[in-house]
Amino acid sequence: RLSGALAGARVTAVADAAPGRAEQLARSVPGALPLGSGHEVISSGEVDAVVVTSSGPSHEEFVLAAIGAGKPVFCEKPLAPTPGACLRIVEAEMAAGRRLVQVGFMRRYDDGYRAMKRAVDDGLIGTPLLAHCVHRNAASPAFFTSDMPVTDSAVHEMDIIRWLLGDEVTALSVLPTRRSGYAPDQLQDPQLLLMETAAGVHVDVEVFVNCQYGYDI
Repeated sequence: RLSGALAGARVTAVADAAPGRAEQLARSVPGALPLGSGHEVISSGEVDAVVVTSSGPSHEEFVLAAIGAGKPVFCEKPLAPTPGACLRIVEAEMAAGRRLVQVGFMRRYDDGYRAMKRAVDDGLIGTPLLAHCVHRNAASPAFFTSDMPVTDSAVHEMDIIRWLLGDEVTALSVLPTRRSGYAPDQLQDPQLLLMETAAGVHVDVEVFVNCQYGYDI
């Protein structure tokens, strides 16, 4: 994306936890230097901004390092998988005195979602009373565990509901359903999330990450 679709960006360094993957990627991106770790990328004098797309549990480490280096960092969701880790990142950014972190909540920039936001803000369909969300993936990665449909998938709906309604989520519960035969042994799938906002809007989110037929949001 950075090297082929985004104007004005140049990939100067890459790192990956999988041996050899950074070298393989660097060969396909002119000028990119494969480095041994994310910390080497962050500290490199050739790097002005950082993109973190590693697994969720590693996000805190790399985002904090980028903040410490004073470099803007785009972090894929989740910001971190635990409240404590997220709070430490927020506090570090506040201590730095400027905004350095953006999380990969891309739906706010999607034309369809923006049209829906305008319709809600302008009152074209009246006052929102409830919302129904669906988040379906054909198949989940082999490493997915039962917390990850929430932290890595439904986190999009948590963000978009706050943005769409201009309201805060005040209560959330997760209901396990009858388990799909396509789900790996360590994964409860599907799951149903129930949210309530400060204004009393009720939201249900069906998360089904092994639905088999496609990506349906």
